[in-house]
Order: sequence, then C-alpha cells, then structure tokens
Amino acid sequence: MDRCNQVLLVLVGLVLLGGGVLVLLAGSGLFGPALADRPVLGGDVRSFAARHGWFWPVVGTAAGVVALCAVGWLVAQARTSRLRGLYVTDDEVGGVHLDTAALADAVAADLVANPVVHAVRVVVRGRPRRPVLQLAVEADAGADIRAVRSDVEERVLPRARRAVGRPDLGAEIDLAVHAGPPARVR
Repeated sequence: MDRCNQVLLVLVGLVLLGGGVLVLLAGSGLFGPALADRPVLGGDVRSFAARHGWFWPVVGTAAGVVALCAVGWLVAQARTSRLRGLYVTDDEVGGVHLDTAALADAVAADLVANPVVHAVRVVVRGRPRRPVLQLAVEADAGADIRAVRSDVEERVLPRARRAVGRPDLGAEIDLAVHAGPPARVR
C-alpha cells in the first residue's frame, strides 16, 4: 500500500506541476500574446453557465467534495498504527504512562546483549489495549537462529511483559542472518 501511495502521489504531483508550469508560461506570453489574452473558459461554456444558474454551485460543490476527499486521504496517510505511549497502571490513584520509545529501547538493549545479535529494530504498534512488539532481529552469519529465537521468546519477551505488567503483550518476530561485508576480490 505504501508503494501504491508513493507512485500515485508522484504521478499526481508531476501532472499538477506540469499543468501549472504550462499555464504560467502561457499566461506570461511565452507562447504568444494571443494565447496569453485568451479566456480560460470558451464561449459555449460561459453562455451555458450564464443560462443555467445551478452551474457554478455544482462546480463549487464538486470542488469542495474533491478537497474533502483529499483532506481525508491526507489524514489517513498521517494515521499510523505506531503507539506513542502505554498506560502501565491505571487505577483510582492515578496512572503511569510509559513512552513506547523507552520500552522499545529497553527491549532492543536486552536483545543486543546476546553476543550473536548483530542489529535490532523494535517498534510498538497496535492499539493501547492490544499493543504488539514488532522485533526485527539480525543475527551474525554463524549464529544458531533457533537459539536466537528461543532467547527472544524465553528471556526477552517475558522480561518486557513483566516490566509493563501485560502478560498478553503480543510480539511479531522477524529473524534474519547478517550477510556481513562483501568479500574483497583481488
């Protein structure tokens, strides 16, 4: 979906940019004074709009609907499933709010403590009531992936679950092997 949004946004941007540049160049007289002084709407359209009083309100409403759709699309793009914070405790005395970046950093530090782990990326996603840890763990080339996975499942995740008081804290684990630097050819 991200790739589709990027391609669509680039295409729409290029079309609008090209059209805007052409209109500016035509209006400045670059293509001749006849085109620069020409009205935007032809005579038929102007006479049709003059005869039918509903024409401009319909055009304005359609432009408003397009603008609202564009704003809705922008809001949907800005919305993300990444959580900003979690309530660790929330009772009548008060609540403790934990920044998810701190939780992600702590889990990443716990993962990097394993000597065969090369790189880690941790993100907390989901909803406040159902958070999910997304772990991307890259192990050294000679590492036993099963051992790395069991370290994550038996040591790291239980510690994170105890720390935030959520035994049901979900996790998505992506394990990969670090290929290392490319070999030099002599």
